[in-house]
Amino acid sequence: MRIERDCFELAEIAERWGLTDADIRYLVGNGTLSLSVRLVAQPVLLSVAEEIEPGRCEWLPDEERVFHGVADLHLRDGFRLVRDGQRRITDALLADGRRLTLRAEGGLRLERKDALVRRPHWETIRADVLGEGGSRAEGAFDFRQFVYDEFDYAFTLPQARALAFMFERTRAGAPDQHHLKILEAAGASSTKLGTLFSRKPWWTRLLRKTPGRRGWYYLDPAFAIWLSRSG
Repeated sequence: MRIERDCFELAEIAERWGLTDADIRYLVGNGTLSLSVRLVAQPVLLSVAEEIEPGRCEWLPDEERVFHGVADLHLRDGFRLVRDGQRRITDALLADGRRLTLRAEGGLRLERKDALVRRPHWETIRADVLGEGGSRAEGAFDFRQFVYDEFDYAFTLPQARALAFMFERTRAGAPDQHHLKILEAAGASSTKLGTLFSRKPWWTRLLRKTPGRRGWYYLDPAFAIWLSRSG
């Protein structure tokens, strides 16, 4: 039986992408990945933003009630949650733009396992990372030379083929690939990626080792997102 959920746990998304803790901190910290939390039977005060004067808004009380549902974490809270493994919050935001303030003294203590990602947000990121439903033209990006994250990259044709293969596999929903498959796609005779990318030590910024799977690699998620938006 398949249950259609409105959110996914951060842990299962990390496993699905093969994201390391550093990747998650990066994506959450730069605002690419927004986190949410499910609240159950929490007394709250809901407030709405109202413009008091041009350029100045204040939160005005709207209603008090016991809340059941999903609320979105502020960037600061989401980042502290993934960085420290826990975080105490006193307020959050709802999808309709209202602010939710917890009435319990001291707020609510969250652990990393509580972190969720809303399904629509996940679908948007999945489209960016995997290219599902995208219109990116084949061969539109030249992997031989480009500037990414203020760094100039230059690769040989076989190296560029390896990167292009990994991007296409990421878009197809299979980001993790064995190094022999990558070398085959590159048309290389070497048996190690390090040999293929010799004299290009920065290649490890773009291709990451899959944790717990010897010889497997995946494309850096932030780089994959950038590629999707560059087309």
